[in-house]
Amino acid sequence: MEKLKKFQRMSQEKGITLVALVITIIILIILATVAINFAFGNNGLIQRAEDARDYYANDTSYTDESITNVESYLDEIINGVGSGNGGSGEETENPREVEGVTIPDGFYYVGGSKAEGIVISDEEADLGKGTSHEVAQTLVGNQFVWIPVEDDGLFERYDGYRNGSLQTYVSGGNATEPYANGYENEEAEYNAMRASVLENNGFYVGRYEAGTTAARSSSSGITDPVVIKQGVNVYNYIGWSNSNDMTNETGGAVELSKNFDTVNGYTSVTSTLIYGIQWDAIMNFIDLAYATGSCEEDSFVRDSSGKGWYSQSAPTTTGSNADYAVKNIYDLGGNVIEWTMEEYSTNGRVSRGRWLRRFWLGSSSFCSLHQQSVRQQRSHWLPLVAIFVGLKVDRKNKCS
Repeated sequence: MEKLKKFQRMSQEKGITLVALVITIIILIILATVAINFAFGNNGLIQRAEDARDYYANDTSYTDESITNVESYLDEIINGVGSGNGGSGEETENPREVEGVTIPDGFYYVGGSKAEGIVISDEEADLGKGTSHEVAQTLVGNQFVWIPVEDDGLFERYDGYRNGSLQTYVSGGNATEPYANGYENEEAEYNAMRASVLENNGFYVGRYEAGTTAARSSSSGITDPVVIKQGVNVYNYIGWSNSNDMTNETGGAVELSKNFDTVNGYTSVTSTLIYGIQWDAIMNFIDLAYATGSCEEDSFVRDSSGKGWYSQSAPTTTGSNADYAVKNIYDLGGNVIEWTMEEYSTNGRVSRGRWLRRFWLGSSSFCSLHQQSVRQQRSHWLPLVAIFVGLKVDRKNKCS
């Protein structure tokens, strides 16, 4: 009996020990699960350690960037470098497009907007410098300004103003373009120009009157190199061509204009003397009321008084005054008048702009047409845009 009781006690003790072991194992499993989840779960110890590492790296990067920005800002203040009208001090990447406007290969974005005139240069040193008059005095390349033509219906010729009054040269049939009796390829070149402008919604025009570093005289000829830069002599004393009836494309403004792209090594654009229709596009860009003949009296395209050089003694250098610029284009009014491709009354060519003329009488205006006057500009044609540059007036060819 005593042995039976002893066996029962031993069985109970072993049973209790087994239960305790099972419970212990279950608790250890639960603790291990909790520990694993704490270490490796979505918000576990390891994840928190990785997050802390990333936060530290980002904070370090932000600190380095802030230090760099401060250094650039101090460099801009000290050295006067940067973008816009002075720049940021950082290396500028040349965009291939600005507001949908193509920057041709071999040219560099200087500054400006489509609304106020996008400026490009053929020198990389001018990249991102800005468009202020002060900056313009430091630029080294030939410069051009984009003229948007986004409404095909407005790309037409208009009568324009002379001495503030609306004219009837175009509507009266006295001025035509292209000239039916012009040189052999004149009509084909006009059609190519028009197609390019409409396809690309605009063209480029020389930012300044065409100029040269040489002093010009009546015996200068056409051998002086042409530049489109600030602060040079205007390219005056130049005829439309070397023929009296202006049906020959050689020996004058037309030839110099067509050769401008080749002389400067441009491969992405083509150049030609500016057309009257393109001059009118510039006027529309400046004042949309030009197309309807309803410009206000103080509109630049109707009265350029005080906005151009009108001295009777001699022409001034290109881009000489900040007040002479509109839409980032200088000297549209004043200084010397500009040859165009338009024909006048079968025996002459039309000029645009306001020129230097001895004993000039009347108010200052510049978007009128003048027979046998002078401006030479070149348009550069390429698959996407056209560029125009200008040559200047021969004072011997005066308007009638």
